[in-house]
Amino acid sequence: MKRIISLILILSLVFIAGCKKEEVSKETVENPPVEIDENLPEYVTRPVAVMIDNDGPSSRPQKGLESAYMVYEILIEGGSTRTMAIFKDAPNMDKVGPIRSSRHYFLDFALEHDAIYCHSGWSPKAMNDIPKLNVNNVNGILGDDGKNFYRDNTYDSTWHNLYADLNKIYAYGVEKKGYKGTTNQKHIAYNNEEFDIEDGSNATNITLPYSYRYTVKYTYNPDEKVYTRYIDNEEHMSQTGDVLTAKNIIVYNVKNYDLNDGENKGRQEFETVGSGKGYYITNGKASEITWEKAGRTKKTVYKYADGTELKLNPGNTYVQIMPGKASITIE
Repeated sequence: MKRIISLILILSLVFIAGCKKEEVSKETVENPPVEIDENLPEYVTRPVAVMIDNDGPSSRPQKGLESAYMVYEILIEGGSTRTMAIFKDAPNMDKVGPIRSSRHYFLDFALEHDAIYCHSGWSPKAMNDIPKLNVNNVNGILGDDGKNFYRDNTYDSTWHNLYADLNKIYAYGVEKKGYKGTTNQKHIAYNNEEFDIEDGSNATNITLPYSYRYTVKYTYNPDEKVYTRYIDNEEHMSQTGDVLTAKNIIVYNVKNYDLNDGENKGRQEFETVGSGKGYYITNGKASEITWEKAGRTKKTVYKYADGTELKLNPGNTYVQIMPGKASITIE
């Protein structure tokens, strides 16, 4: 009898323990899994935006434009243009330039990309606006900043010979100046696969006269499906020996006028904040678009005529911001 009672007690304890384990198991299963929001932006390395010289033949060939994911070109004083090249993988660029000084309206676009801004010198308004807009910059004419730049006389021995290793620019900005090294700010959307503009007009030759002394042209190469870039009827070459090309071209006019900055050098003001019409050009076709920028620190939003937001083909992009009265010829 004692053995039977003992056996019953043992079986009861096992049953109770089993029930407890089952209850714990049920609680574990019923807890909802952690949900991950796939729409949250990913943090990536901050891009670096570099002011690259384009002031006449002495500034060319440049180094770096061939590797930039986006290049902005805007008129400056004297009838020439200046470009701002933006690099996603800047730390891998050991030579970019020649580097020149800042103009304030380029800041509006550097901020759109949340980029570390690299330049050497500045106009009076740019000097005022950089701290005012809290632009994270590295300036080649200032003390410790300047130690990250170097001279290369291979192509010119005057003021068109300043270059930088963007690995050093990025590391210096993050480690020494305390700039953040990553960003979740997305600039523009890209299509997953290449597409052709179905209802666009033919765009084989594009002519963009910035001034009486400076004209940019693009000619479509159907074999490579890119646009070959020309400056004053000559192929625009890189120091790599390659001709510069563009997969995407965004072009539009912006009202401009001489800026009264007290130096009477004909520096320009561009009304980058506002809205207007332009063109998106890719794969031999052009489509009319609109652009709108709500503030200097706000992203420029590009849309097709039907109101859908523009997505770019995978590849590099030139943004050609033309003077207000300049003609845009697409043939």
